[in-house]
Amino acid sequence: MTSPRWGLALSGWVALAVVTFLPDALVLRATVTTAFLLVCPGLAASRWARSGGRRPTDRTAVLETGVLALVLSLSLAVLVVEPLFLGGAFTVTRALLALAAVTSVLALLPRSVLPLPRPGGARLRGPRDTPDPDPPTADSGRTEPPTSE
Repeated sequence: MTSPRWGLALSGWVALAVVTFLPDALVLRATVTTAFLLVCPGLAASRWARSGGRRPTDRTAVLETGVLALVLSLSLAVLVVEPLFLGGAFTVTRALLALAAVTSVLALLPRSVLPLPRPGGARLRGPRDTPDPDPPTADSGRTEPPTSE
């Protein structure tokens, strides 16, 4: 297991500890929480969306991963926060606890546990049907095309 995966898995718990033990109006608390919410859950989830052959030096791949991580992080945050709001049980600590758990699970599970289809991967295809040489046409009962008068 690589150390970036462990760092990603522990990032939520660090953010939860910062929220729990630091005073409310501290800038460090807001910075750590915002950084975690915008990056870490989506980065853990984007591991499952990437194809296997990726070069980390390719700038477009890095940009793609960053945008995907941001969008997935915001989506996961909404999916966690909405039921808490609707149930009347929302607190920042509960939301961070749920997101930290989801981030840890997504970061630490090996990719082979959840077999998701990969874009561009091998697909099983059946035999191709040959096209019909004489496709059926709509018969309107006319023998000649209509003339304009």
